[in-house]
Amino acid sequence: MAHQQQRLQQETGVESIAEVFRCVICMEKLRDAHLCPHCSKLCCFVCIRRWLTEQRPQCPHCRATLHLNDLVNCRWAEEVTQQLDSLQLSGPAHAVSSSSNSVAKPLEKVGNDAGSCRSDDSCRTHNEKLSVFCWNCSICICHQCALWEIGHQGHEFRPIEQVYANHVTQVKDEMTSIRRRLHELHVMRQEVERNVAAVHAAKYERVHEIRTAVEQMIQRLDTQLKTKQRFLTQQSALISKETEHLEHVVQSVERKLQQSPKSELIRHTQDLLKLISDTQAKQIARAPSPVHADFLSEIVPPYDSSLFCIRSYSWLKLRGDPVYSNPLTVGGLTWRLKVYPDGNGVVRGNYLSVFLELSSGFIEKSKYEYRVEMVHKTDANKNIVREFSSEFEVEECWGYNRFYRLDLLAAEGYLNPENDSLMLRFHVRPPSFFQKCRDQQWYINQLEQLHSQRTHPMSAVLSPLEGSQVPTLVSSTSNVSGHHHGELHTCGTSSPPSSSSATELTTDEGGTPASPPLPMAIRSSLATASVDRKGEGRDTDVAVVIANETQSHARHSSPTLIIASLGWGIPKDTPWPLQVAMLQRLAGQLVKVLTRVFSISYSRRIEMDKCHLRQALRLTISPLSDVKD
Repeated sequence: MAHQQQRLQQETGVESIAEVFRCVICMEKLRDAHLCPHCSKLCCFVCIRRWLTEQRPQCPHCRATLHLNDLVNCRWAEEVTQQLDSLQLSGPAHAVSSSSNSVAKPLEKVGNDAGSCRSDDSCRTHNEKLSVFCWNCSICICHQCALWEIGHQGHEFRPIEQVYANHVTQVKDEMTSIRRRLHELHVMRQEVERNVAAVHAAKYERVHEIRTAVEQMIQRLDTQLKTKQRFLTQQSALISKETEHLEHVVQSVERKLQQSPKSELIRHTQDLLKLISDTQAKQIARAPSPVHADFLSEIVPPYDSSLFCIRSYSWLKLRGDPVYSNPLTVGGLTWRLKVYPDGNGVVRGNYLSVFLELSSGFIEKSKYEYRVEMVHKTDANKNIVREFSSEFEVEECWGYNRFYRLDLLAAEGYLNPENDSLMLRFHVRPPSFFQKCRDQQWYINQLEQLHSQRTHPMSAVLSPLEGSQVPTLVSSTSNVSGHHHGELHTCGTSSPPSSSSATELTTDEGGTPASPPLPMAIRSSLATASVDRKGEGRDTDVAVVIANETQSHARHSSPTLIIASLGWGIPKDTPWPLQVAMLQRLAGQLVKVLTRVFSISYSRRIEMDKCHLRQALRLTISPLSDVKD
């Protein structure tokens, strides 16, 4: 009996110690034990990591601030738990012995079965050892079966040891691939765990950054508050000081009025008047300048607002159609107010319906905060304000179907009867500066894309400005439109055309660019055109010749090719000042010629104005600078 009590006390002590080494979160046996540095409580690493990531960064026991890197790894706890388990198992000896006996019997049986299976490598017919493998029947037989059995005559036989070795090798090879895959899975699991840890660490880092930024914002708000309070305190002190002074003067004067004899009051009247006058002249406090009660937020941007005046409201109400305000652009997004003067849908004729519409903006659905305000005609404190936040898509409306009762608009002073107008003010903002920056970046990308589309047709003319080499002009044929378009390439990078439909400007032996194959009338007119030093010549006649002769040639050449040909078509012996003057005088005429010659679709594609044309003409002058002397 005493022995049983002693054993019971021992088991109770072991269980009490085991309770200490239980996780405070899952209340199970510790696995990968970690310690809180504040309260020294033990918990599983998986449990505490899940607690800190999904709940809050606090110890579940003492509620102290705790992070993963603050935990202490207790490697000795695993050894202690193992010893406790062994003590608990060794307690009830008879149970252990009985269980061991019960387990030993089936194990012995299994061992006997396995031994019998291993010893059963003998032929049941001849009671001989199985030593041959029949390749045709895929069974193991003895040597007598292989020699004398009719069913195995003519079959192929192999030694059983060789076949056994081959099968063992085959199984081991397959097991090698499985072990390799198992190793890969372990590596992948470790990578995933490291990735999870990295994600959690990045999240904690961002949380820390946000908390630090918010704390700094709060400090700046406190600084602004202290500045405003200091200013208001100074104003209050000045007002209090002057109030006390005036109260003292008033009490002094009233006391003299009540207590002084008549003769003395008459004698000191001038002194009293002078005292009152001096007091009025020495005003310490002035009219207090108001301090704005708002504080600038560094997280939420301010509202952008617009005023919408609905004129001829009664007539619009009779029509029943919605009216729209002027667009309001906020961070590149376009908003407008949609108003139903007579109500919308089931509330038609009873309520004023007001909605906010996103006309153009970011493609994805995003939340925005908005405020709609109906302005009172006399008292701003009576303005009706509705404020909400909704997720908007492009061309989607959100608002209030029952904004205000129609029968109360005029009675409450919102509808101006003099000019029959109603004033509405709407405000919009994204919920954060991050979203506002995202919208602005989207708008910048849209503008850059639009700018690129508009300037792309001029790339053939403006691209030579980027290099200093002599430009080479190639006129290629378009099989789609039937027109031939020119492209600019540099001599160092362009390759000569391989087909007869392309013509390339090259240089002759002397280094002067050669002329493209233009009609002879154009080149002869340019060669014979005479321009004196005063700038008076026959450039108009030359332009007329160009206009007449290029009617057919323009459909086989680009405007860039014609412009460059004018420069290279001038004879070499023409003086340099005359060449420049001739090209400059021809610029104005060529604008009219190109407008008349080329098709509308092609002119739209190049969109060349007079300024760009003069730039192209300067490009044709630059190669002539080598031979101007």
